[in-house]
Amino acid sequence: MKEDAPEGCENWFVMVNAPADAGQNWDALRRKTRKKIIRILNKRLQTDIEPWIAVEEVADPLTIEENTGSEKGALYGVASNSMFSAFLRHPNHLSGIENLYFTGGSVHPGGGIPLCLASAGIVDEEIAQKYGG
Repeated sequence: MKEDAPEGCENWFVMVNAPADAGQNWDALRRKTRKKIIRILNKRLQTDIEPWIAVEEVADPLTIEENTGSEKGALYGVASNSMFSAFLRHPNHLSGIENLYFTGGSVHPGGGIPLCLASAGIVDEEIAQKYGG
């Protein structure tokens, strides 16, 4: 969309998986990560992209928590960085509490828009099965 970038420019989005906030030095981590991303892009594109950056926005777990209310700024739950985390996701329904369902990035099947929508679809099917919808 035209409003996503200044006139004559492009909009690039880089997402780096970050752990939940546990008191890390996010200023230092942002600087280090930015430098690494720029280095990788420069190498792969065989150019120096930094002079072309007109506008830059960075979100870290602190700003994500502030802007979204996500616990500790964790988009995919507070324990999303282990190889077993996918198996430890919260279920979509708690059998012990009537009519309580969960959807989103930190429950089954996981993060990202397609999977969050799949999560909502699972809950929709569970409710339809329960109530004959």
